[in-house]
Formats: sequence, structure tokens, C-alpha cells
Amino acid sequence: MITPHISFQEIDMCHRKMAANKRRKLEGVSSPAPAPLIMSAFAARQKLWGMSSAPTSPEKTPAVLSEDDAGASEAASPRPTPTLRKGGKRGQPKAEVGSPRPPQTPVAASSPGRPEAREKTTLQHSTFNPTKRNYQRKSDGRVRLVASEGERLVILGSYGIKISEGELTMAGAILSASDVIHWVHAPYCHALPVLRMTCNTVMELHPHPAAPGLRQLAKLNPAFGKLWNEPETTSDKANRAATFQIIYTSDDGPKRALLQELISPPEWNKKLAGLVASKKKPAPAIFLCGPKSSGKSTFGRLLANRLVTDKGQTKSKSWSSVVVLDLDPGQPEFGPPGVISLNKISAPILSPPFCHAALNPTTSQLRAHAIASVTPALDPVHFIECVLDLFAHYQKSDDNAKHPLIINTPGWIQGTGLDILAELVRRMRPTEIVYMSQDGPEETVDSLRAAVLPGNNTAFHTLPSQTGDKMSARTSLHLRTMQAMSYFHLNWRSLAAPHQTWDPTPLTEVRPWRVRYTGAVRDRGFVGVLCYDHQPAPDLLTEAINGTILALVKVEDKKAFRDLIGRDGSGKKKKNGPEGEEEEGGGDFDTANNGAGGGITQTLEGIPLIQNPQGRTLDPRYSRALGLVLIRGVDTKRGELQLLTPLPGDVITSQLAAKKGNSSSGDNNLVLVAGKFDTPSWAYAEDLHRRTLDPASVASAAAATGGSGKGGGGGDENDEDEDENGQEIVRAVGGRGGAVGGGGEQTDLPWVEMLHGSQKRSVGSRVWRVRRDLGRN
Repeated sequence: MITPHISFQEIDMCHRKMAANKRRKLEGVSSPAPAPLIMSAFAARQKLWGMSSAPTSPEKTPAVLSEDDAGASEAASPRPTPTLRKGGKRGQPKAEVGSPRPPQTPVAASSPGRPEAREKTTLQHSTFNPTKRNYQRKSDGRVRLVASEGERLVILGSYGIKISEGELTMAGAILSASDVIHWVHAPYCHALPVLRMTCNTVMELHPHPAAPGLRQLAKLNPAFGKLWNEPETTSDKANRAATFQIIYTSDDGPKRALLQELISPPEWNKKLAGLVASKKKPAPAIFLCGPKSSGKSTFGRLLANRLVTDKGQTKSKSWSSVVVLDLDPGQPEFGPPGVISLNKISAPILSPPFCHAALNPTTSQLRAHAIASVTPALDPVHFIECVLDLFAHYQKSDDNAKHPLIINTPGWIQGTGLDILAELVRRMRPTEIVYMSQDGPEETVDSLRAAVLPGNNTAFHTLPSQTGDKMSARTSLHLRTMQAMSYFHLNWRSLAAPHQTWDPTPLTEVRPWRVRYTGAVRDRGFVGVLCYDHQPAPDLLTEAINGTILALVKVEDKKAFRDLIGRDGSGKKKKNGPEGEEEEGGGDFDTANNGAGGGITQTLEGIPLIQNPQGRTLDPRYSRALGLVLIRGVDTKRGELQLLTPLPGDVITSQLAAKKGNSSSGDNNLVLVAGKFDTPSWAYAEDLHRRTLDPASVASAAAATGGSGKGGGGGDENDEDEDENGQEIVRAVGGRGGAVGGGGEQTDLPWVEMLHGSQKRSVGSRVWRVRRDLGRN
């Protein structure tokens, strides 16, 4: 092989020409030094490895560096060396690691969405300046305040307010001097009401008697935690036990809390004043609609409070009561999720929905229907039927028709939801339609305007959506969980009292109602189980309903079954079992399949199931919802369901007690309706949360019962008891309530077990961790 002869002089000349060209390119551009580049550790390693793999020549180094750095480069390495961390891992170059990060821009530093900016900014909430003359705290926890006209107060927590002199406005209500104590719950997960003095006012703030029970629910579910005022770190026992706190500035609130005031925009105030001033006859019906989180419930609450408290120019109230048609099954105002209701309000609403999850059925809740879902999408036709029945019940009563009607609708405004709203507008013919958005959609607004029939004097108005920071400490799912949990822990007897109370006992320790499901129709506690939307196979019904929430529906007339249950003139019912025999005295319902309907069949455990192959529902004109129940267990040995419900004993005994010798028991029958209620996972974990957050109460409860609190009792006859009404009940199985198996026997398995790591998991089920050195050789 012959190689060409090249002299060293020629090689040196080529190197000098290349270095000169590079120097001219670098020195020809006069640009400022670039800012240090911030890159990830992985990108920095890739860059370093690329630089280390490329060969460098000593002659190229002077061409890259400037003349001032030529002397310093002689002692430095011709290539940057990566730093070594402990353990021999590669790091970023020294120049990049030591370079400071660029400062934040003014826009980013002052962004209201950053928690750092909130902590630095102090907001003024209350203008009341406490002194020894206008602020007096008494030994029993009461606080006497003397406020001047124009001053405002923002209070966090639970309290009662009594006006001795003067007048103030609060959450749309006008509170004047009287002996009435208005009870308030103001957690920071909702906007805090503002007390505005319209004149010089003397008031008393009382500690809320129901605050301890409500706050102890936080030991059963973290969703109820960190919502109220923090106890003061003082030696005064009254201050430490205070159930409320005046918020003067944002620094007075709990740490990391987003305190929001209840704001009513000027357009809202103008509309509220117009609706209150107009005394139309008959009473007005205001139809509230709009997108989600637009302020429908807030505006409806402000309107109801203003109507029941505004005196106008006379000394008597304009309206003694207001009727509220609560049609949002996902975020109801007066009831558990999955239920719509017609309610009569005679006092201002000064608490969030989960603080009044039920109303007194004899005075306030006029009628209710179970949608068995948190959205009308489960069955839009049935939803419209239920709404129209509630509206008809309002119109039939002469006393109710004298009061204004506020209709609060769901936030489903497109597609099928828009069709539902348009149909309700056509059928109900409200006097006012208030759309809570000025940003459309235009299709929704046009469709609602077109739904107003010609000749109806229905006014259509649009209002801006609610303003303020929409960041909430709780999501809609959290609020539904709190609503359902508050409902099942409610002391039903307190509904007749001025304020509601709660029982913080875990549901696993609550005595369930034992409802018989075997025998003839008149001998068992309910007609059967009816499944909306989807009916599981009869063999799977027990597993499908066990541990779930069902609606307890009263059938007022047999027409409510439509064609779901046929009539048998012989008075006998056929048993759909392997034996196929007949039972005498079967009541008024036929269990055989006939026509398009189904009938009543029995599962392997003997639970009566109303066959519903076509997904029909009960007719709301002849039925109504009494409440919700939680299936705690199925006792197949006794043939009983164990139900948990806040309904009191007199309601249960009057509705569930079998009437011996009454062949027309079908006139007072109950049906358990299953649907798509939210899974009550909160009920399964209550005992686990209490043992984690409050182990002292668990130990004291075990000592009080004389056991370890880990079970040991059984479902024997010795555990049976009767209440004062004679209704048979049973203790929670296993002392604190163990798991009930299919045969009714108590087991030692907990309701919920927390697994750590790969405990009780199959091989390979752990989450794979991505290694950070994927590109390393």
C-alpha cells in the first residue's frame, strides 16, 4: 500500500487556516453571553457523554476560548469533567450545577394561583375593631358585640346569632332584633357568609351545641377534617372550646386554608330586589337553570332567605314561607344524593347542604322521590315524571300555592339535559326563568327561550355566574360523600329541634333493623327489591345489594307498579323455586310472570325480587320515597335483612310492621329500590379511620363493653332486644360490629383492611419503578 507523503509544514498550515476561520466566525458576531441553560440531569449526562466521546485536539482549544481566558485555560482541562456524587454517580458539570436559576418573572411571582402569593398577601375580612367596650366574652362562651353601621364581620365555625338591637344582613337574609337564635354552620369548604350591619347593632354569638358531634365525624372520614376554626392555644378553657372564630384578616384563618367570602354581584342584588318587591298573585315560580358551578344553588339560597325575612315597608313579612323544589340529585340542598324533594322553608338557610341533609317530614319536607342515581341520565323520562308529580303536589295544596316556588335544576344544559329543561319549562310554565350565565351556550339560551309557550307571561333573564376563586377544598364527589355520611349519622329526632345533631358512632357499631324477607307478602317487611336500569341475575342479587344503598319507597296505590306485578284472583302466589309449591295467603300480588311485566320471584336465599326485564320504574303519582337504607348484611338463617337508616323507630314500625289479619296490606307496602347510588365506601372505612385517628376512643369503647373491641360476640338469641315500640332489633355483631357472612354468622374479618407494599398481592403486582439511569452503558 502506497501512502502520499505530506510534510509537517503542510499539516501545520492546514491547522492554522482552520483555527483562523473559526476565530473569524466567533469574533464576527458581537452578541451578549447567553444565559446559563437549565436542563434535566438526564440531558446533562447525554451532553457530557457526547463531549467525552469526541476527540479533541490541543490546537483547537485556543480557537474556542477568548484571548482573556487563554491564560486560565492552560491550567484547566481541555474538556469539562463531570462531578462525581457520593456513590460514584455522574452529576452535572460544575458550571451548570453552580449557576443560579433565573429569577421569576413579575407575572409568575404575583400569580394569585400560587400558594406562596396567598401567604404573602394579607386580606382584610372584618372591619369590626374589638375593644373592651364593644367586645365582651362571657364565661359560658357567649360573645356580646356592639357593632356600628357599615361594619362587617366574617366568622368561621359553628355559632348562633341573636340580635338584641338593630339589624344586619347575612347570606341574603335580613335579621332583625328578636329572641330567636339563628344557628349557623360556616366551614371554609364553602364561602363564608358576611355579616353586614345596616345600622348600629347589638348581638350575641352563642356556641353551637351540635358542633362537637358534627366535628367528630372527622374521626370517621378525613373529608370532614380541617374545616373549622382551630382551637386557640390559651389557658382559658372557654377560648379553647370555642366553636367559632372571628376572621379579621386572612392571617387569622387556619393554615393553608382558602377562605372565600359569600359574594353577591351587583346584578344578583338588583334581581333579588326586583323579585322580592314584586308581589304577584298567584305566587311567583322562579325557574333557576344554568351550567355547573354557575351559582344556581347559591342564588336560590339567597333568594329564599330574602323572601322569608324581608319585611319591606310593612311590619309583616311579605311571605311567611317559601317552597323549594330541589331537582339536583347530584348536589341536593335538602336531602341525600339520589333523591329530589319538595320542601317548605320558613326560616333562613344559613348552613351548607351537608349540615341539613334531611328536613322534618311532617312540617318541612312535603314529598320526595328516589331517582336512584346522582344524575337524571339514568332515566330522563322517570325524572320528568317525578318532577311533574312534585309540582302537581305543590299546586294541589291551597296552602302551598300561596307561597313562592323556587325551582333549582341540575347543571346539565346540553343534549338530553337541555331537552329535560325545555320540557319542564313547557309543562310547569314558571313566571320567571333565570339563566345563571351570560356566556351561553347560545343554543341552550335559544332553546329555553323557545320553550316558553306563546301567551305565557314568562320573563327570561340572564345573570353572570358566581365570581371569586373557584378553587374549593372539596370536590363534588367529596361533598356527596359528606352529604350521605351526614344523612346516615343524623339524629332524626333532632329534626323537630331548632338545630340538627349527629351521632359520631361508626355504622359498624350501630344496631341495625332486622327486616324479614321470607313468608307471605303481609308477613314480611317489604314487597320486594326492584332494580332500576339494570337487573342482575336472581342468583347474584344478594351480592349485588349487600353493602349498598337502597331507597325505601312507600307504595300508596297498587297502580304504582304499572304492569310490574299482576293480580291473582285466587289469592295464591306461586313460588318460583325448585319445589314449585303454592303458598296460601299470598296477599294481593302475583309472583307469576304475566304480560309485558314480570312478577315476584325469589332468589336462592329467598329474597323477593320484582322482575323488571324492561327497566321500568314505579309510578311517582302513587308512590313516594321515605328515605335511604344501607344493607349492612343478609342473614340467610333467619331470612332477614339488616338495615341501617336514620329513620326513627316510629316510622319504621308504622311502615314495616306486619298487620296481622289485614288482607289489604298492599295499601301500606314498601319496596326497596336499587339503582346507581354512590358506593358507600366511606361506611366501610369508618372504623379504620377512627382506629387510626382516635385510638383512645376505641380503647375506651372496648373497656366500656368489657371486651377488646375485636369481636367475639355472635348473632345468637341473647343479642336480641326490643325498643320501647316493640320493634325487634339486634346489636351490632361482634361488639364493634364484625362482618356478617351469608349464613348470618359473625367472622373475625374486618370491614376494611389496609395493605402495605406487596402484602397479600400476587407476584409482579407491585408498581414498576422507572430507573433514572436508563441511558447508562
